[in-house]
Parts: sequence; structure tokens; C-alpha cells
Amino acid sequence: MAVVEKYDYQKALDEQKKEVRSLIMDGLKQIKEGKTKDFNTECDRLEKKYAK
Repeated sequence: MAVVEKYDYQKALDEQKKEVRSLIMDGLKQIKEGKTKDFNTECDRLEKKYAK
């Protein structure tokens, strides 16, 4: 039973690694395309919006 659980855990971990890599690659693509916003500007906007 422990072997099956270890296998399931490793399989889930591998899938998560693939998903994270995909998200990172998508983010890098968006950066190259200029579709991102400045981090500090966005944080300031959100702070003004929610700090009431």
C-alpha cells in the first residue's frame, strides 16, 4: 500500500512540475510580447483600490 501511495505522490508531483513549467513559459512569452504590467505600478493600483 505504501508503494502505491508513493507512486501516486510521485505521479502528482511530476504533473505539478509540468504545469508549473508551462505557466512559467507562458509568462515568459507574455513578457516578450509586452503584455505585462510594471509590478510596482500594479501594486500601487491594488493598494489604492483595497486599502479603504
